[in-house]
Amino acid sequence: MTKVIAGILVTPEDPEAVLNAMADPKVKIVSMTITEKGYCHKPAIGGLRLDHPDIVHDLPYSNTPRSAIGYFVHALARRRFAELRPIKILSCDNLPENGALTRSVVLSFAYAVSSELARPRHAFQ
Repeated sequence: MTKVIAGILVTPEDPEAVLNAMADPKVKIVSMTITEKGYCHKPAIGGLRLDHPDIVHDLPYSNTPRSAIGYFVHALARRRFAELRPIKILSCDNLPENGALTRSVVLSFAYAVSSELARPRHAFQ
C-alpha cells in the first residue's frame, strides 16, 4: 500500500528537511498552492522579480530559501547533482496560466543561479 501523505514539513521550521524531501528520489510530484504574490513576479509581464527581497535572499542561500521558487530551484539543483529526474511541479492556484507562470519564474531563478541549471538535460527532454 502506498502512502499518499506520509507527513507534514513546514518550510520556516526546517528548510533543510523540506529540501531533502523534495530531492528524495521517491518524490515525483510536488504540488503547491501559493498566493499570486508568492510567485515573486511582475504581474504585467509574468517575469520573476530579481529584486524581490525573498529572491535576493534565496539566490545565494540554497539551504535556507524563503520563497516557493527558491525551494523548487534549489531542490531541482540537488536532484540534478544526484543525476535524478526532475520533479513535476503541480500548481493548484486559481490563477490564469499558472503552469506557464510557474515555469517562467522557475527558469528565470534557475538561470540567475546558473545558466547550466536552467538548461534542460538531454536525457530528460
